Amino acid sequence: MISLLAFVVFAPAHVIELIEPKATEISIQALIKLPDLGAKDLAKLGIIAQTIPKQTQAYPRREMLTVTAGVPVRCTIDPDIVRIVVSVPPDKLKSGLSLMESLIQDATLTQENLDAAALELAVPDYWSAALNPIALPSVKLTSDEAQVLYKRVFRPERIQLVVGGSFAKTEAISAWSVRMDHWTPAPESRGYFDITPTQERTHNTSSVTTIDLVGAPIPSSDASLSARLLALFALGTGKGASLFRIVREKYAWSYRQEAILSPTRDGWVPRLLIASIPTDVTADRVKTIKNDLMDDVKSWTEASRARALGMAEAVFKHDVPFSPLYVLGASPVGNSLEARTFMAGYWPLKTGTPWDPDALLAAMKKTSLDDLKDQASAILTSAIPRVLPGN
Repeated sequence: MISLLAFVVFAPAHVIELIEPKATEISIQALIKLPDLGAKDLAKLGIIAQTIPKQTQAYPRREMLTVTAGVPVRCTIDPDIVRIVVSVPPDKLKSGLSLMESLIQDATLTQENLDAAALELAVPDYWSAALNPIALPSVKLTSDEAQVLYKRVFRPERIQLVVGGSFAKTEAISAWSVRMDHWTPAPESRGYFDITPTQERTHNTSSVTTIDLVGAPIPSSDASLSARLLALFALGTGKGASLFRIVREKYAWSYRQEAILSPTRDGWVPRLLIASIPTDVTADRVKTIKNDLMDDVKSWTEASRARALGMAEAVFKHDVPFSPLYVLGASPVGNSLEARTFMAGYWPLKTGTPWDPDALLAAMKKTSLDDLKDQASAILTSAIPRVLPGN
């Protein structure tokens, strides 16, 4: 959101500044767009991401923690990006940028660090497994292989840097641009790339069964994105939503059920995700849920539209934690400095437009009741059930 205390500065060198004079820290984030990777390379990249914060050629781990005042560096993978997060005190912007440069260019991917990282990869909980149902193969990764993949993914043309906090206008832009001017990566390899197809999980990772109604893909910058997002608020956000009233209150089949706009490498997917106790009649329940939702949408009134708009405003302006935007792993994006900084970089990277919650809400308010019903019905009509039975 643009206000007197927070304004965004864009720059041609893939840098965005979110300046907030009252911030007590600086969040530096590199968002790296994923290339098309096969299943084995995705699995290897997961190990690399776990390894990157351990050490770089210029920064041993202890030195990293000195720069960040003890806050660990994090590197995570989502369906569309790799994200590195560095948090530093307000007087250490240049040191933080130096550390980020080292993380994206010269991480120390030793065999010891890679092997340790592979052991540290956690088994996802039931919700995380449902959100990202891709079952990656077990892989062995040598240091040489890791360096090749690291250099393929971490290239300047793929990286969006975003910096949020208290610092002078263009200070981050200038300092980062100088660093990038000296980065001359080798030409991208044209050799063999892994084309192993990804496979979906056949079971959830816990005793919980998840039911997922997966709608048709939406392009990244779809003109109707605001209306589709409002339809998801109406379908599955809050106690008054259709999904809550049907799945939880009417049938008592689930304690947790949410509507989600899930990122993919090339866009989004609307989803209705339901956690349930395992049962032998899950297939019948899926049919009942979908049919009841279709009927419920037909009965929506202006009050239904107003409720959805109210939930959207509560999420985007008052930090109510029920957003359909699951763009940060297993949790919706919040309103911390780190989250605001992330969205300032992620939304334009994804849609080509600045992140402006007020503008998004204004576009939602232009969605008529008939259009809202049409969008929700289209999501449900195209939805393909995906069930992950609990173990």
